Amino acid sequence: MKIKKSQPTYSTTNFYLSCFLLARGIQLVGLNQTEEPGRRSFVFVESEMRSVLSDEYNFDPEAEVSVRDFVGAIRKLKALLHE
Repeated sequence: MKIKKSQPTYSTTNFYLSCFLLARGIQLVGLNQTEEPGRRSFVFVESEMRSVLSDEYNFDPEAEVSVRDFVGAIRKLKALLHE
């Protein structure tokens, strides 16, 4: 997962928000170790759409995502966590 050094990123430790963002097409660029032992943050390319989707996830009870895409995102992120 390559990212340009000057490109802004967004990090979160929220697993299900990360799954939602990934399922909705936001590019995951990596995982970072946090200061808390055993905990990692998911790093995404920052964009206006990422911000809109985060708000949708947090505040819209009718936010929609394909079940197949969401399950795929869960599997992908779990696999990355266990590498």
